[in-house]
Amino acid sequence: MHDSFFTRSVIYLAINNNEGTLGFILNFKSQFLLRDFKPQLKNGNIPIYEGGPVAKSELFFLHQLGHKISDSLQVSENCFFGGNYTELLDLIETGEANEQNIRMFIGYSGWDSAQLNDEITKNSWLTLNENNFNCFSNDYYSMWKQALSNYKKSYSIFSDIGNNVSMN
Repeated sequence: MHDSFFTRSVIYLAINNNEGTLGFILNFKSQFLLRDFKPQLKNGNIPIYEGGPVAKSELFFLHQLGHKISDSLQVSENCFFGGNYTELLDLIETGEANEQNIRMFIGYSGWDSAQLNDEITKNSWLTLNENNFNCFSNDYYSMWKQALSNYKKSYSIFSDIGNNVSMN
């Protein structure tokens, strides 16, 4: 795969079914905070991440707040996708929702029904079970290195190599 958008990305797959796959890049922090979009929020200093190249004008979120946010889709034991945005904003205002338990994204990463499985079969991606990884970690800078190390300890050395190998 030669798509530079995904270089050194760690992607959490929120939905994977017969219709396709939807995920979010966890380690590409944007220059924006939630307060840039909602300046009236007193607790709006929550970072926004680049979720992927699709729907870049839309805001998405993952959270650990369970059913405190109605219409959330439980995607794993400790991770929920989306839900009622107004309820999320209320929880942010009270401080119950914060950057420790929510992750906000501009855009998402998406694949057609068999596309991602085909890319995995071609070894374009390394895959991890989410139990081996904390997708709500605020250490986004070293997330890729941690993911490599969790996949195979000896792979973490690759994170020390610059993006442009010819410059090493």
